[in-house]
Amino acid sequence: MMEIFRILDEMELLLKGTRKVPLTGGKSLVETNRFLDRVDRMRAILPEELQTAKLLLAERERIVHEACTEAENYMEQSKYEAARMVDDNAITRDAMSVAEDIVAKGEEVGQQIRRDADEYADGVLSHIEFVLRKGLDTVIQGRDQIRQDLTNDEY
Repeated sequence: MMEIFRILDEMELLLKGTRKVPLTGGKSLVETNRFLDRVDRMRAILPEELQTAKLLLAERERIVHEACTEAENYMEQSKYEAARMVDDNAITRDAMSVAEDIVAKGEEVGQQIRRDADEYADGVLSHIEFVLRKGLDTVIQGRDQIRQDLTNDEY
């Protein structure tokens, strides 16, 4: 992630450090090979960032699956406890109450884990989206400038 920012900084410095061409209204000459080299480096890094995002999503799915499994275990445990204490006395009522508490707790824990995993994944994906958009905007601006220079026949 930081590598993309570093490359973007290099591209910005490259553009800022160019010489202005006299009588062209402030247009500059850019060393195309140096600029395109940085674009190629960004393209090489982006698949790593996307792979990281995929891994985070897979981790989120794993956490959600574990939460569901844990909730099911709580439910099975409470069913077992309830079946074992099939009795009409106070012990049965207490057991049913405990079983319901276990189920409620299992569902609550599962929901909290899912919610936390979703928030974490959303934050990471949001940051990656920002980086990718910023990089894409820089690439588009660079290509537009190159096309404009080619159209104006400044070479």
